[in-house]
Amino acid sequence: MRYFFKEGAAALIAGELIEFDPEDLNHAYRVLRLRRGSTVVIADGRGSAIQGIVEAIGPEGGRVRLTGPPLPSRESPRRIVLLQGLARGEKMDQIVRQAVELGVQQITPVITGRSVPRFSRSREEGRLKRWRSLARAAAKQCRRAVLPEVTPVLEFAGALELLRGRTVVVPWEGEVERGLDRLLKRLPDEQEAVFIFIGPEGGFSEEEIAALAAAGVCPIHLGPRILRTETAAAVTAALVQAAWGDLGVSRR
Repeated sequence: MRYFFKEGAAALIAGELIEFDPEDLNHAYRVLRLRRGSTVVIADGRGSAIQGIVEAIGPEGGRVRLTGPPLPSRESPRRIVLLQGLARGEKMDQIVRQAVELGVQQITPVITGRSVPRFSRSREEGRLKRWRSLARAAAKQCRRAVLPEVTPVLEFAGALELLRGRTVVVPWEGEVERGLDRLLKRLPDEQEAVFIFIGPEGGFSEEEIAALAAAGVCPIHLGPRILRTETAAAVTAALVQAAWGDLGVSRR
């Protein structure tokens, strides 16, 4: 069943008529070849999704009559925010896709001392547009009703301020004693978000780790093997979801 987001829509209620957004219309009509009577799902990006029937579609426009029922939520009970040290091109694309699939609700790129990409303002806007498009496509693919947010790029100092007083997971290859299992023994409050901070290809510097420690954030290790940044992001998100979220949990 084809899946579409309709951001900014009022409450999705059976009987309501929803117009396809222009960017979805061409894909629905020319690529997917949807026709009158096709069954689709419309999500509002805020947590609601409902089935509908295409009433009309063509090159000039299309509309869907919502029929219901509302679909069950696929969102994790745990809000997870990923702060990702900027990685090169395709690696950052992969990180965004996988984070969305794993239920991350917010992705914040961070410029660290060893981040290779350095963006002009116009280039940054272009990359943000691409990452948001990738997040949208990944959310459709895994049938999420919440559209994850990709925020503007932060400097390291801004990330430090964001992390103060939070539950934070920072994998670092220089840490050899404190494992993630020790951190996972403390169950955060149900309403508490978990922040994951992953370094870029070159990892965090000693100075950055010291600054994190001064902010109350202690690094952990993920095991005896050093992981690539794109692998570390996915593995850490999966472990946090398995311990505090919904990954691997029995479903009725």
